[in-house]
Amino acid sequence: MLPTLPEGFGLAAKYPGDEGIEHDPAVVFADGFEEIEGPVMDTSPYPQKGKRWDNAWGILRIAREPDNVHSGRQAIEITHTEPRSHGAERRLEPGHDTLFLRYYMKYAPQFPGCHHTGMAIEGAAPGVTIGSSTGVRPDGRNHFTALIDTMPPWTGASTDPPGRMDIYCYHMDQRRKWGDIFYPTGEVLPQENEGLFGPDFVPRPNLTAERGRWYCYELMVKANTPGQRDGRVAFWVDGKLAGDFPNLRLRSVETLKANYIVIVSYSSSRHDNVTHWYDDIVAATSYIGPQVPP
Repeated sequence: MLPTLPEGFGLAAKYPGDEGIEHDPAVVFADGFEEIEGPVMDTSPYPQKGKRWDNAWGILRIAREPDNVHSGRQAIEITHTEPRSHGAERRLEPGHDTLFLRYYMKYAPQFPGCHHTGMAIEGAAPGVTIGSSTGVRPDGRNHFTALIDTMPPWTGASTDPPGRMDIYCYHMDQRRKWGDIFYPTGEVLPQENEGLFGPDFVPRPNLTAERGRWYCYELMVKANTPGQRDGRVAFWVDGKLAGDFPNLRLRSVETLKANYIVIVSYSSSRHDNVTHWYDDIVAATSYIGPQVPP
């Protein structure tokens, strides 16, 4: 029987407005983007005051308009005007067998959908990067990924923008070079992998985010014991468990751990109003839960 996952408030409830949350013994990273003074997060290799990410790419604008900030004074804004990727990554050494990642994200009111949006937890062996692992089947030693994502309407998977929420997952049993798509109902794309989650799987309804409002998302990745099917990926929306996917094989060696968190925003085609915002990111070894007001 699967261990029960928490819901509602978690460790963040002890830190109103996330003030001081970075000092909690379970927290391994926290960023509300409050200390960056420039107009954008610098994507060069040179240090930038307030930048806590190891690498960034594209254009990550520092939003200071109150309507586009979840808490504090600043957030990150990403706008797609052409096909490309925008994002940032932080390496967490030595890595973790279980990792939780909480963040707030808001879509623009007319957001039409996008190829990938959200945040990911990744496990990567030495020398493996995001670019080198995309489209590469995991062998248990090289990498794994779980991303809270949406499938935009023009793919045919959704009718309403920004699209149905899913987990985009690279794991050892995927049937193609690209990762599988897991829906809360238990539907898997490609369909050959339906039934992957075993007899303890609990189906839940599909969800589509309301545009123009902030949501609290939280992702959990529990790497399996090598040789066993006890890996698990789950996600929460506003503190409610929205999808839970057990029975996974993410690795075959104990040295492969969850050691990256990634802001993911990738557009493969051109559309209008493709703007969204990120704020109040926390990674921890236990459930974090929604922020409480300061």
